[in-house]
Amino acid sequence: MKYNLNLECISVQEYKALLKKQNLLPGRRVLWQNIDKNFALFENQDIETVAQLKKALSTPAKIQAFANDTGIQENYLVILKREIGSLEQKPVPLASFPGINPSQIEKLSEAGLKTSKDYFEHSKAISDELFFLCDLIRINGVGPVAAKAFYEAGYRSVSDVARANAAVILEKVSAVNEIRRYYKAKLGLKDMQFCIDFASLLVEHNSNLSL
Repeated sequence: MKYNLNLECISVQEYKALLKKQNLLPGRRVLWQNIDKNFALFENQDIETVAQLKKALSTPAKIQAFANDTGIQENYLVILKREIGSLEQKPVPLASFPGINPSQIEKLSEAGLKTSKDYFEHSKAISDELFFLCDLIRINGVGPVAAKAFYEAGYRSVSDVARANAAVILEKVSAVNEIRRYYKAKLGLKDMQFCIDFASLLVEHNSNLSL
């Protein structure tokens, strides 16, 4: 099982739909401007997948050339490149997850399993809490403490989140966080729906996990 999404399997149209639903950071909401027109221009350049789009925007020189060819502002393309980068979740140290026994972390480190990616892709214990946390953190926007809150709320895998209802999962996760105080952020329905949509992408394109 691969830790990150396979960007070659995600069409630019799928990604556009995801962006439209996402609760983007203020500095990245420019991506909503002329989004249909801009993504149509990507397809006119024979760019069909997110992997191809990422490659087309991989360097400043390519971004400048792409802007010249399409008329899309360079700033838009720079911000889009950064947002695409967030699709591939960075591994976190296993010690980042709350409540995991330090001795377990030490033993895993000695065995060469130091990050969430290491454990998810190489662990044989695919039904323990740490594995579930490493699965949940693959969802864009879910950090180690949020993964713990999801887990304690009864959502123990990406598949669980993909099948969830946004209002229900928000209520359950918020109830856990009210008690545990895992994170300070105020999550809303749009945030949870994005988590569900992203989890669905993982299930569809990159995961054979069915727990």
